[in-house]
Amino acid sequence: MNALVIARKEFDDALRSRLLWALVGFVALFAAGTMGVPLLVPALDSDPLQGLGAASEFAAILVPIVALVAAYLALAGERESGSLRILLGLEPDRRTIVLGKFLGRGAVVALGVGTGFLLAGAVGWALYGGLPLVAFLAVTVLTAGLGVAFVGIAVGISAATPTRSRAMTVGIAAYLGLTLLWDLLPQGIHLAIVGSPPGVSVPGWFVFLQGLSPSGAYSALVMAAISVTSGEYPGIAANVAPPAPVYVEWWVFAAILLVWTVVPLLVGGALFVRTDLN
Repeated sequence: MNALVIARKEFDDALRSRLLWALVGFVALFAAGTMGVPLLVPALDSDPLQGLGAASEFAAILVPIVALVAAYLALAGERESGSLRILLGLEPDRRTIVLGKFLGRGAVVALGVGTGFLLAGAVGWALYGGLPLVAFLAVTVLTAGLGVAFVGIAVGISAATPTRSRAMTVGIAAYLGLTLLWDLLPQGIHLAIVGSPPGVSVPGWFVFLQGLSPSGAYSALVMAAISVTSGEYPGIAANVAPPAPVYVEWWVFAAILLVWTVVPLLVGGALFVRTDLN
């Protein structure tokens, strides 16, 4: 049994359950709602790119929850129930199982998040009378990529933890640390080094530290995608005094997002291989 067979089973199980459709509806509902937020602020000269930016900021908080919920029990749940032994009896090695679980759950989350964002785009089109197609498609792909990154984190956690409760605890800690609390780190370091909170102009290392989390890297890439399609919107290094250092280029944050996808899988898989399941 290879990883693609396991991935296909994971994906088919999700199609038969309500998981995928719940993801689509959840993402579409909240992304569409936040896409219209700029229209509620009279002082803003609202346009579709502002709506897209608002939706992406909300997605940076919402999508990690969706991905973690969809994948944190991928292995820990089956270990606790005993069904993992049946799968191991079909003779795939443990790394193949981890990879298959990631591919299957990642495909479910990417399809659910991507479809939900596309549906939200239809609402945005109606609200604004149009959408910048290239920027919208780029942000949709990036949002699905953020979901896949957190699936990698969740499957890695699930592979490394023996019980549902422990996987849930570590998953919640990962969410809090990598999304809600991460911004406090660069701000605290800036205060310690510079002696004041960050202002209009910030050093390059501050922008880099902001983007070291998966959600931060995603937000930086969204800024890059939107700025490429419209010169009126700032890029990643807009607040950095020129010349901007090379480590705040878009490809650096793309690499960071890839690292967050792969490294937890490798670490979790290595721990899973060494675990005694008896």
